[in-house]
Amino acid sequence: MRKEDQLKRQLGLRTATALVVGEVIGVGIFLTPAGMAKSLGSPALLLAVWLVAGALALCGALCYGELAARFPEAGGGYVYLREAYGEGLAFLYGWMALVVMDPGITAALATGLGQYAAYVLDLPPAGAKAVGIASVLLLAAANIAGVRTGAWLMRWLTVLKLGLLLVVLAWGFIFGLGDWSNFSPLVAQREGSAPLLAALAGGLVAAFFSFGGWWDVSKLAGEVRDPARTLPRALVYGVLAVTLVYVLTSAAFVYLVPVERVTSGETFAAQAGEALFGRAGGSVFA
Repeated sequence: MRKEDQLKRQLGLRTATALVVGEVIGVGIFLTPAGMAKSLGSPALLLAVWLVAGALALCGALCYGELAARFPEAGGGYVYLREAYGEGLAFLYGWMALVVMDPGITAALATGLGQYAAYVLDLPPAGAKAVGIASVLLLAAANIAGVRTGAWLMRWLTVLKLGLLLVVLAWGFIFGLGDWSNFSPLVAQREGSAPLLAALAGGLVAAFFSFGGWWDVSKLAGEVRDPARTLPRALVYGVLAVTLVYVLTSAAFVYLVPVERVTSGETFAAQAGEALFGRAGGSVFA
């Protein structure tokens, strides 16, 4: 009996969708819009780039959804490469993901979390490393404990993440902490912006990388209930949700901070945080 036949299909649509959203949205949402806003120099172009990137990601999600429905096995890209090009290429991809790609991404995210925690909590360098290592061990332990435990943790981390973003958005718009005149002129580029084609190309690259990770849920096809129906819907719902979050968050940042005042990702986030919650907010968002 093959290993994937022994896996229990315990994950439903809500959990699979939460996995898509949780894999994609990270701290980059506070930093990526800054570089895009600075180079594009136009609120309309900024939001349009997010929408185009979301549409491209949705096309990919539809393709992966079709593949997941046709090959509902654990492995994701490995399975699709194996079926299309044979075991040799799939073998290389699997080892690349195991040894290089996934550990590298995990280390980068853990390092970023440790540095952010060190800044907020005033930890020494050793403390930042400890936070990063502990986060990896905690998530690994949750997944080792079982599919349900790992899925439960991921689902609630995603809810927490989206909840905090919703609070930030609502706080800024409801209490009128920004200025709608920041959107005017809506389309024209501000002085000092990059040339249009270069700005669009750079913005699309940044936005595309911000959408990275939505495909990882396909690796769990062997543990999803009714994968032929669940995975395509989860991929589409997840990408649409992420696109909406990115557009609304960028709109909120423009509402809080004029595009022409953007100098870097850190200062943009700090300016937005200060507009929302005062000096303390600026320190936390920086």
